[in-house]
Amino acid sequence: MPDARAADVPSAVTALLTAPEQVRALVAAGRPVLWAGADVPGRVAAPEAAIPAAADPTGGQRVGVWIDRNDFLHQELTADGRYDETRGGRPHAYQGRYWIDGDRIDYLDDLGFWAYGEFHGDELHHAGYVMELG
Repeated sequence: MPDARAADVPSAVTALLTAPEQVRALVAAGRPVLWAGADVPGRVAAPEAAIPAAADPTGGQRVGVWIDRNDFLHQELTADGRYDETRGGRPHAYQGRYWIDGDRIDYLDDLGFWAYGEFHGDELHHAGYVMELG
């Protein structure tokens, strides 16, 4: 995008949100996601509500309860593409939809915010936590 629209990170983010057609390329977690103001062809995007983007957006074998090493965070990934987090013993702290693309997991919380994590072998890395299937 033109330097005048992106002199610093806050102005670049503002330009991205208000004038995406001026963004030449956007890379997230090492993957191109936007090119010339449009989604990169073939990029996995958030499914419409209640309509999965693929036959199995959950990654199948990754369904279950993931627990961090300190037993603080429990994240249940269900077969219907939903997640439910317990944090510090507080049940249902976060809930929403998720989908998996390779080793990346994207979350759309019911409150409207986005998050992501990555699978490294038998571990799930998310928000500074390292979890394993319980």
